[in-house]
Amino acid sequence: MAWQLYAAPMNPILLPTPIAVLADFVALVSDGTLVSALVDSFSELILGFTIAVIVGIGLGVLMGRYHRFEVVFDPYVTFMNATPLVAFIPLLIIWVGIEFPARVIVVFLLSLWPILINTVAGIKNANRGLVEVGTSFGLSEVQLLRWVNLPSAVPYILAGIRNGIAKGIVGMIIGEMDMALAGLGGMVAVFGDSFQTSKLMAVIFCTSIFGVVFVGLLGLIERRWFAWIKETAGSQK
Repeated sequence: MAWQLYAAPMNPILLPTPIAVLADFVALVSDGTLVSALVDSFSELILGFTIAVIVGIGLGVLMGRYHRFEVVFDPYVTFMNATPLVAFIPLLIIWVGIEFPARVIVVFLLSLWPILINTVAGIKNANRGLVEVGTSFGLSEVQLLRWVNLPSAVPYILAGIRNGIAKGIVGMIIGEMDMALAGLGGMVAVFGDSFQTSKLMAVIFCTSIFGVVFVGLLGLIERRWFAWIKETAGSQK
């Protein structure tokens, strides 16, 4: 209500009313423009993020459990995590082009590091006493990882995945805006450059909802398959 009253007398280029934003949102959905962009963006995000989860957890387990892997890879992880990864976009355009694979790589690069770093921290913070007990009972290395290290690391991994999906959405938008004007990011760039502010805001809100839905799905998975995390945390207080 306050937004409507404040924006009503203003130039719609500066601040459109929520009614205008909603009308443009409905129009973009009705003509299929927004749905098509969502499908493109969803495909990039899912593929890039899935690869980031697989690589991040796999390499994170190795770095957290085995010192040699940490010595070899930690300098590169630190370097990449401290680098503004959007600076690599011109190089990606030169090396890979501007099509779907390049945009997937951008999502992957932005999603990977929170997942990887949190996984390493989770593996390294496994209860040392439980590890020693497992070793004394003759558990193999694989069994220690499965029954001790990985369960201890699950809260860290889930936190990294939650952060990674947010970074991945940012990477998705950046890649689409800077590379091929595709998907939601392409719509943001086009509407912004042409001063179609109400359509721009409709796409921005759609992108925000997109992120909220993904985070909500992750929370649902956590409650469904990892409910023991909260119970364990509560028992430790």
